[in-house]
Amino acid sequence: MQKHKILAFLLALVVSIGLWFYAVTVVNPNDTARISDIKVRIVGTGELTSNNLMLTGGEGQTVTVEISGRRSDLKELNSSSLEAVADVSNIDRPGEYEVSWTLDPPSTVASGDISLVSANFNKIKVKVSEYKERPEIPVTVEYTGELASGYVRDPATLNIETLVVSGPAEEVEKIQQAVVTVDLTDAKENLSGESEYRFVDKDGQELAMSEYVTVSAPTVRVTVPVLAYKQVDLKVKLIAGGGATDKDVTCTIEPPTIGVTGSEETLRRLTDIEIFEIDLGQVTEEKTWTVTPELPVGVTNRASETSVKITLKFNGLTTKRITVPCTSIERINDVETLDFGEQSVVIQVRGKPETVNALSAESIKITADMKNDYDPTTKTLTLRVTLPSSSTAGVIGGPYTVQIIEVVPEEGA
Repeated sequence: MQKHKILAFLLALVVSIGLWFYAVTVVNPNDTARISDIKVRIVGTGELTSNNLMLTGGEGQTVTVEISGRRSDLKELNSSSLEAVADVSNIDRPGEYEVSWTLDPPSTVASGDISLVSANFNKIKVKVSEYKERPEIPVTVEYTGELASGYVRDPATLNIETLVVSGPAEEVEKIQQAVVTVDLTDAKENLSGESEYRFVDKDGQELAMSEYVTVSAPTVRVTVPVLAYKQVDLKVKLIAGGGATDKDVTCTIEPPTIGVTGSEETLRRLTDIEIFEIDLGQVTEEKTWTVTPELPVGVTNRASETSVKITLKFNGLTTKRITVPCTSIERINDVETLDFGEQSVVIQVRGKPETVNALSAESIKITADMKNDYDPTTKTLTLRVTLPSSSTAGVIGGPYTVQIIEVVPEEGA
C-alpha cells in the first residue's frame, strides 16, 4: 500500500508539471501587441501652480506602443485601459519642454508583467507659462446704431463693472478692458439683458483669448434707459413799465432752447417754457441775469449746462432826471408834526426822446400820504409819482422816498 501511494503521488506530480508546461508554452505564451491612441495624462500641475506657473500646451496627446507580455495580460490592455503618464512637477520656469512618459497599466495587470518594446515617440512636448491674475479689468459699453427719432439715452448701468481675469501672463497682460456692444437701432424703450463682451488691447484691437484664460463672469447684464426727448423754446415774460414795452427792448436768451426728457404725453403738450419775469419799470439800464430754468413736473433738463443767460437791452429810449421841489409835493392825511427833511426830490423818467423832453417838474405830480406811507423806524416816507396821462414816458428807479423830520410843537402852541 505504501508503494502504491508513492507511485500515485509521483504520477500526479508529473501530470501537474506537464499541465503547467502546456499552459506556459501552448495556452498562455509570451507575445507582443500594438496599441494605438493611448492617452497621455499629465501630472504635477499642482507643483507648477506653487511656482506661479501653469500648463498651456501638451494636453490631449496620444501615443502608439508595442508591448510584450503574456497573452492573458495583453488581452487586458487597450487604448481605454492603458494610460501614459507624464510628470511636469520638476519644471520651474516658463518655456517649452519635452517630457518623458511611462505606461500605467490597469490594476488587473502588474506593471512588471509587461514591457515596452517600442513607441512612436518617447517624449511629449508641453508648454509652461507664467500665471497672472488681474482682479479689476474695467467693463465699458460701446453703442451701435441710432435711436428712434425723438429719443435719447441715459448712460448704461452694469451689474458687473469689473472682471477678474487670470491665465497666461502673455495673454492677460495685453487686456486693456472688456467691451460690451449695445445696438440702439430704432430703440424707443429701455434696453436690458445679458450681453457677451470682448477683450481689447490698448489700441482697441480685439484679443483672441485661449482656453487657458479664466474670467469671473461669462456675461454682463446691461441696462440702457431710453427716454422721449424734445427741444423746447425758452421765453421771458416782459411787464411794461417805466416807459418801455416789449417793443422797446431786445431780450436774448442763451441758449434759446433746451433739450428735455419726459413722458411722450407730457412732451407732446409742452411747446415752450417761461423761465423768468422782468418788470421793465424796475430796470434802468442794460442788464444780464443768469437763471436756472424751473421745469414742469416730470420734465428733466438734458443740457450739460443747467443755467441760462438772459440779456436785456433798451432800444431808442432816453432817460431824464427831473428835480421837483418838496414844496410842490401834495400832502394827504397830513400830520402837523411831520415835515420834509429835504429841499427837493430827483425823479428819473424814461421814454421816447420827444416824450421825455416834454416833461418838466411842473408836469410831474408827487403825492405824500403822511399817515399811511410814513415809516417811523427809518423816518422816511414813500412818495407816489404820477406823470401826465397823455405821456407815454414812465418813471424808473423807484420807489422814491423823502426824509422826514418830526417837529415838536412849542409849549402853549
